[in-house]
Amino acid sequence: MAKNKRLSLLSLISIGIIFLFISLNKNTTISAPEKIIILHTNDVHCQIDQKKNKDGIVTNIGYAGVLAYKKEMENLHGINNVTLVDAGDAIQGGPIGTLSKGEYIVDIMNYVGYDIACPGNHEFDYGMENFLKLSTETSKANYICCNFRDLEGNPILSPYTLIKYGDLIIAYLGINTPESFTKSSPIYFQDENGNYIYDFAQGEKGQTLYKTVQKYVDEAIKEGANYVVAIGHLGDEGASEYWSSKSLIKNTYGIDIFIDGHSHEVYSEILKNKKGKNVLLAQTGTKLQNLGKITINTKNKKITSEFISNYKAQDEDAVNYIEGIKNKFSDVLQEVIAKSSVTLTTLDPTTHKRAIRNSETNLGDFCADAYRTMVGANIAFINGGGIRADIEEGDITYEEIINVHPFGNEICMIETTGQDILDALEVGACEYPIENGGFLQVSGLSYTIDPSIPSSVVFNERGQFVKVDGKYRVTEVIVGNEPLVLNKTYTLASHNYMIKNGGDGYTMFMDDKMIKDSVVIDNGALINYITENLNGVIGDEYKNPKGSGRIIIKENISSNSQEEIKNVA
Repeated sequence: MAKNKRLSLLSLISIGIIFLFISLNKNTTISAPEKIIILHTNDVHCQIDQKKNKDGIVTNIGYAGVLAYKKEMENLHGINNVTLVDAGDAIQGGPIGTLSKGEYIVDIMNYVGYDIACPGNHEFDYGMENFLKLSTETSKANYICCNFRDLEGNPILSPYTLIKYGDLIIAYLGINTPESFTKSSPIYFQDENGNYIYDFAQGEKGQTLYKTVQKYVDEAIKEGANYVVAIGHLGDEGASEYWSSKSLIKNTYGIDIFIDGHSHEVYSEILKNKKGKNVLLAQTGTKLQNLGKITINTKNKKITSEFISNYKAQDEDAVNYIEGIKNKFSDVLQEVIAKSSVTLTTLDPTTHKRAIRNSETNLGDFCADAYRTMVGANIAFINGGGIRADIEEGDITYEEIINVHPFGNEICMIETTGQDILDALEVGACEYPIENGGFLQVSGLSYTIDPSIPSSVVFNERGQFVKVDGKYRVTEVIVGNEPLVLNKTYTLASHNYMIKNGGDGYTMFMDDKMIKDSVVIDNGALINYITENLNGVIGDEYKNPKGSGRIIIKENISSNSQEEIKNVA
């Protein structure tokens, strides 16, 4: 009898141990937690450190801040009830990303403890082979995307992943913008013969994307998902109309939360889906100016959203880890290579908002001048989206130059016609006054944009230029001191992204005669221009932050015309 009692006691102890083990296991907790916390970031673009302004206010919380807040939430709500996700464009945009082809950024994200990530268009900037290695081998986060697929419709990555929070299941579904074809380099999605071998469900004016997303939403719900969280890199302002997050929400159903990226906006709002149900849409801006926090209250079914900003805490171990990575490149990055007596900017000097994607700036002039001078071309073009950071007055380090041009594109020169020049300017101006990464900063010419003329640029389903099917809003193009001649041949300098690969939709140059191919990388051209042509000092020729008057915008537009432009864009 005593023996049986001892066995019974041992059995009870064993059961207790098993029960304790089960209760600690994320996937088998008996009931749902009261609150589920989803922390989200997007468009970090290599902003790995915390930054403060002159008043001590944190403007960018940095990855060590993300980890500190994540641990704070885990202490409050339980380690298994906090999920950290990223909505793309993390690995490109700064020296550490450029010099390591994104690998060190992924290492930092692994250290911080990201659970899930969706690729943005810039995750492809170091080539497809590199992206697939980072996303499937290097990253500890689960990279997901339902619409990045081969031509037979097979997803390259998992379309979604399911996470259990007790007996509650959340499906996380990845969606990347079809703009990746042109907002990264088109060549990365082609075979060696220039044939496209990848697809982003880009057809039928958005319908193919909507159907693809709906298919996997339905599939996830059928697998038992109680909530569907889309992690999308689609954006709103400046994004292609049919591929924006808001258009997708309006044309699908079943998504409860949409975590967005791509357009660098800050918003948290409720939209109606195709069936009139509420969908929370949130985006945090860029460069960790905010950390997004979404709370699902499982008791009352409420979903709330907030932004964590001016967060000063830093995880010290993460700070040390990041410093160790930075130290590998510190000697090279901090080398002073030139000086500037003025500040070269991407911003409007009055509003301090980004201006390089819809107006002329002195930094745009400077970069275009460097390209043109480097190869001796008649004209130079550079897309505003390729100019990523300011150059402050004073000493200029190698790091600052890389920050301006982090992509590592190569300077090329072609022979092209006046007609192609005009068409390219029209493509650059097609979305004005809305920001456009393809907006052209120029050297060797000037031009006027008349926003009262609706854009008639026609693009194909991949966002590539087809033709101008109406009146041009770009007029008065002057090359040197002479009007542009459409059937005349000119030499044009730009980088391989635009000239060779048709980036930002500029396909009109891809068949033109190459005069100088891959002369030097883009940031090298800037260094050479300062040191060899400006005697090591950027001077007063660039003192006006609004540039030297190369891009003229016709004013006095009626309110009706402005509304028409907005609708067309």
